[in-house]
Amino acid sequence: MTRAIEVVYENNVFKPLVPVEGIEEHERMVAIFSRRPVKKGLRNLAGTISHAEARAMQKCIDEEFEKIEGGW
Repeated sequence: MTRAIEVVYENNVFKPLVPVEGIEEHERMVAIFSRRPVKKGLRNLAGTISHAEARAMQKCIDEEFEKIEGGW
């Protein structure tokens, strides 16, 4: 069985955030850990590109939408 569950690390122990079914008490498992991605709001992106880059990006978006306009 392979699945991902979210855990929190407290007092040197990994604790699942929700009950885990299908695993017996004291069953040995192999775990692979990765940090949970941090979702950042759009406000954090403000100022990360120049006005020229923003205009070029907007032009590209506009061109792509012009290709599909009327197809919705």
